[in-house]
Amino acid sequence: MSLGLELKLRMGMHLVMTPQLQMAIRLLQMSSLELTDYLQEELDKNPLLERDDEEDGSFGPSTQEGGELAFGSDEGVTGQGTASFDGDDHDDGFDDEPIAAAHLEKDMPDMDAQWSDIYDTSGSDHFDGDDAPPLENMLSRAGSLIDHLSWQLGLSVFNERERLLGGIIIDAIDDNGYLTTPLMSLAELANATADEMEDALALVQSLEPAGVGARSLSECLRLQLKNMGMAKPPYTKLLDHLDDLARRDFRKLGRLLKLSEEDLAAVVAVIQSLNPKPGLEFGSDQTRYIAPDVFVRKQGGEWVVEINTDTVPKLRLNRFYQNAVDRNLPERDKRFLVENTRSAQWLLKSLEQRSSTIYRVAESIVRFQKDFLEYGAEYLKPLILKDVAEDIGVHESTASRVTSNKFMHTPRGIFELKYFFSSSLNSSDAGDDLSAEAVKYKIRRLVEGESVRRPYSDEALAKFLKAQGVIVARRTIAKYREAMGIPSSSRRKQLLVDG
Repeated sequence: MSLGLELKLRMGMHLVMTPQLQMAIRLLQMSSLELTDYLQEELDKNPLLERDDEEDGSFGPSTQEGGELAFGSDEGVTGQGTASFDGDDHDDGFDDEPIAAAHLEKDMPDMDAQWSDIYDTSGSDHFDGDDAPPLENMLSRAGSLIDHLSWQLGLSVFNERERLLGGIIIDAIDDNGYLTTPLMSLAELANATADEMEDALALVQSLEPAGVGARSLSECLRLQLKNMGMAKPPYTKLLDHLDDLARRDFRKLGRLLKLSEEDLAAVVAVIQSLNPKPGLEFGSDQTRYIAPDVFVRKQGGEWVVEINTDTVPKLRLNRFYQNAVDRNLPERDKRFLVENTRSAQWLLKSLEQRSSTIYRVAESIVRFQKDFLEYGAEYLKPLILKDVAEDIGVHESTASRVTSNKFMHTPRGIFELKYFFSSSLNSSDAGDDLSAEAVKYKIRRLVEGESVRRPYSDEALAKFLKAQGVIVARRTIAKYREAMGIPSSSRRKQLLVDG
């Protein structure tokens, strides 16, 4: 038996994930806040990048005696204009590699949108009057509940001991406004007596918001009644039967409190107007806000899409460093500049591709969901990622990355791009498919218009929808209702309050 060696040639194709392609894909799926942080990191480590919004031009390096570049210097030298990155108007000392066109292919196609379509070049504001994004969407930092209580305590108490004990209690209050640590445990921590801690707790419970520092729901509501001057029967007595109130057992409550149906309804309305979690109105230490990535408005009878250019910093190449490649520099310094120039060019090109792809996806969504923009959520059409991907000629995974953590500002509000994608529900008598979101909207409208005395059951909701030509199973109604956070009919039942 003999062994032989044979040499064969085999041709094949496979996708190579280059570092540049990986960066382009990573940028595409970032939110605007994540992208801002990433670009700041790139600005810090790559001297070939600079902000494009500086009044005094680009930031360059200082020069030492003899005209040599001093890398890492903090001194600034004004650059000349904005560098392009197509390689046609400058000589940077090396041959540019083809940027993006061949490597990105389906996942990052060449841009076919006009610059004037994506960005407003008129110099005027994007939106005026009623079309402008609401002011509350601007970034702000909300004071925490602990900060608010500590501030009040500092103004209310001058005794150092009382301030210390009050501060210990405040630190033990959770985000809902409740004291979750046993008072005696805090007394041991502060080396204080039970009476001292009770007095300190009463002081904290006198602060705003009313109900803060309570150790139970009943105590929280009782503190709020006290603040309203209503801490008296039958209101306080109803607090002893919160379990029955949660079960909507109004007949039992009427017997226990010896009230007529109308009087009980009035008492229940007062209790239900109280805040069971008073601390939540202060939120967390940091308020998160939504910065829309695209704006949509109606102009000349057509819906126009525009990229929000204010969500990320504008970057450009630093001319000073770029031209330094032609100087008589040590090989190590020249290689450093060449590598960072290539990296900066890839980043700038990827940012353009990112904006273009977001624009094209948003424009496709607007074409599919024009009825939603015109008439509201009830007219939201079924839409899947594949529809948009085929419409603009990208891979479905690209469309998925674009819709992640991206937001669209429309005259009907700000929506995540994913909101416009909804599965098809073949539920219309006319044979037309409805989106799940449109059916949810119809359910919500029916619930909002129901009687508080006799709310609709899931079966009744299904019958009402059928009368509108929408055929939906009862279990589907229940699933959608729970997804929207709407309680069952038994939980929604309320007493009719006169007047």
